[in-house]
Amino acid sequence: MEEIIKNKNGTEVSILNETKLSLKDMQDYVGGYIELVYDDGDIQIVCNEEGKLMGMLENKEATDLWNDALEKFNTNPNFVNSDYLVGNVLILSGKAKLR
Repeated sequence: MEEIIKNKNGTEVSILNETKLSLKDMQDYVGGYIELVYDDGDIQIVCNEEGKLMGMLENKEATDLWNDALEKFNTNPNFVNSDYLVGNVLILSGKAKLR
């Protein structure tokens, strides 16, 4: 099953839980080298490793999902994640996860 969230700026968040993707498929989707920015055992978040250097637009939806995921493990009440994700982002779970 795949759910694609299209953002106003043209970026997408693709949520996959059954479709196994090849490395090339993931690289094509994010537009370059992949970077695994989050893995809690249940979900993984993958983005373009050089997206900011390439001038890709911020992906607000994906950044919000990433921040929500990070908050689950944050024990420091003063921590604020000031980073953000750009370009198309993959959210993987189930059979779609990287192994």
